[in-house]
Amino acid sequence: MIESVVWKRALAVCVLAWGTAAYSALPEAVQQEVQRWLDCYSPNYSSACEIALDSSSALGRVRRGSALLLGSEVDAATRARAMEGLRSAAAEGYPPAYESLAVFLGRGAGWSEGLRWRWLGAEHGHADAAKQLSGRIGLDGADRQSAADRMFLSWVHCHPASFESSGPAMSVLSDARKAAPGADLAQVIAQVHAKRLNEGKAKAENFLGGCVAGAYYLGSLSPDDQAWVRKTVRARMVQTLKNIKEAVRKFPDLELLTLPEYQDLLPPP
Repeated sequence: MIESVVWKRALAVCVLAWGTAAYSALPEAVQQEVQRWLDCYSPNYSSACEIALDSSSALGRVRRGSALLLGSEVDAATRARAMEGLRSAAAEGYPPAYESLAVFLGRGAGWSEGLRWRWLGAEHGHADAAKQLSGRIGLDGADRQSAADRMFLSWVHCHPASFESSGPAMSVLSDARKAAPGADLAQVIAQVHAKRLNEGKAKAENFLGGCVAGAYYLGSLSPDDQAWVRKTVRARMVQTLKNIKEAVRKFPDLELLTLPEYQDLLPPP
């Protein structure tokens, strides 16, 4: 169990680093694209609107592909077109595409492939991928590797910098825009980010004080195995946070799904 003074010190270090890791306004071109997708929520969400939008970006391919696959009538040609878009976005390293592939492959014969994409999503910081994995696959073994897998997924799921799912994030932005019709998109994004950042402190405290401790996963292991699990999970999370940073650098729209201020938050080694 990590003592409260230790995780509070880790949180304080993260807070002091905010000046160099803080949220910044999205590039104008990205704001314009996000604006087009948000327009599909006015006055109410329309999948037909998303399907009709012409966008070659990774964001566009994932949103349009998901809208196509969630349609009431999905024929083979439609599915193939949608999956091609999701696969191409995933091939470029766009984390939301990993989870989208997992969702839609999991509905048919592609369950094992979907599982691989879901693990890739978790390793790249997608919170919902980690949640789905921890709840649906057999990680009930008492060995130290099983404990490390389960604990790692817990860390990803509750870390405040992990990516949220893009659908709910877009919905929140849409609601905020409707509540402030006179504000431009940059102002709306900043307001939503400020609200999430205010909520992030509690998530960070939960991460350090609850998830990191991992008593639920370590209780049956020897002290040596517990030490191995902690070291292994921390190293995996270090890489995951690097993956998050790299994805945001490559795809600026992903800044809408993370809290950059917490991208360095880790427990002491």
